[in-house]
Amino acid sequence: MQHRQLDDLLDARPPGQLLPFRAHLHLIHRRSELALNLARFSVLQAPDGPTRSLTLTQLAGAAAMLDHPHWKELYRFQIAQAPPIYRGLARLQFAFDLQHHQEVGEATTELTRALGDLRHDPTSSTYIYRTLVSIALDTSQPGAALNALRKAEAIAQDGLLASELFLPRALLTLSLTQYPVTLKTAMSAREHISAPDRLASTLVMGSKALALMGQTFEAVLMAQEAAALHRVLDSDRHAILNHLALAYLHAGDLPRAQEALSRADSYSQHAGTLSWLARAECARQAGGEPLPPGDGIRAQLATLRWSWVRAYLPALLEQYGVVTFAPPEWTVRVSLAGPVRVWMSGDELPLRSTRPEAGLLALLVTAGGQVSRERALDALDLPGKTPTARRKALSAAVAALRELLGWPGALTVDGGVLRLSDAPRWEEPSMPGRGREDFFCEGRFDPWVLEWREERTLAGVPD
Repeated sequence: MQHRQLDDLLDARPPGQLLPFRAHLHLIHRRSELALNLARFSVLQAPDGPTRSLTLTQLAGAAAMLDHPHWKELYRFQIAQAPPIYRGLARLQFAFDLQHHQEVGEATTELTRALGDLRHDPTSSTYIYRTLVSIALDTSQPGAALNALRKAEAIAQDGLLASELFLPRALLTLSLTQYPVTLKTAMSAREHISAPDRLASTLVMGSKALALMGQTFEAVLMAQEAAALHRVLDSDRHAILNHLALAYLHAGDLPRAQEALSRADSYSQHAGTLSWLARAECARQAGGEPLPPGDGIRAQLATLRWSWVRAYLPALLEQYGVVTFAPPEWTVRVSLAGPVRVWMSGDELPLRSTRPEAGLLALLVTAGGQVSRERALDALDLPGKTPTARRKALSAAVAALRELLGWPGALTVDGGVLRLSDAPRWEEPSMPGRGREDFFCEGRFDPWVLEWREERTLAGVPD
């Protein structure tokens, strides 16, 4: 159910009912004064128990949105006296507001504590890990972000909660310069995410990946699709128009960028920084005077950690002397010293070493990244006794390896040649040391693997 539908549902009820939920919706819509007044009234009416706990949390949230000097004390009071599940929910919202106020260290602490309170609630736990991904990326800790995402994936698996993870996965892969994986994530989100706002945010990441891959026209189309989901492509205001303006600017379409910016909201610090970057780039492309940053923007620029901005607006950042974190190099490392294993940007992928795709990957990396289809058919231990069955098995292995690596172009088949993508840097595979030849691709019995072991073993025997 969408927020507008909930608004309509609550409007049909007497005004004195469901006050905590009314306050919560006003918070979502950033109507902080209304939320604060409703929460105050509800606290006076509510008896001790769940309703009062929820209402106190909404009261603290409204105070945080209004920058009330005692908003933290309100949260801490609620956390100190609430039962575990409501304490965990209060910690969650407290962490959200701390993150909004750029107090990420304290936000991380509250999220970690909330995990203990809500450990039996998979929905809340998934949300917590998703938020930890965002915080880790904002503080340039890709390893911590990967760890949080993997924990969220383990909880969500393939159920409804999995749709919550498309956006953090897109954010993470964009930060790791894995642009094809980001694009694949955004395109898959269309089939799995029904909430327009969440889908739009994920498509925005896909748009940036397309732009950074040099596909500026397609990047604009995806950014327009995101704006259309909010029904603001041609009229009305919304923060997502900052992203659309940046897509236009990257494509060199200054007039459209200026029009989008004229309707772009900047209600949050994040949106405000994006808006300033877009307006400053507009001024640069128009040949006008540089746009002076205010104190708040200057502070944001001094700690700008979004690695995609470095590649997206290099001339602008150079003009203002902004230093961003250099994104890590996108690498793939394969180990053949034992069971076949593979890591992407330091994160081990879930490869089953006895599956045909593991043998195919090992064959490819030892052959310089490409082999003929006929060589693969002869070399691999594929299921099936007939040539047709073996060809089908090879096609299945190709599809499985693409899925593992994360995007369709990871492995191409052209003119009878299977070829690994050169988008990431493939490190030299790890091989077993002398005297340990039998551990090469341990557990595999492909013809080419057996030949490799025999040749290396014989080469080590003295005449």
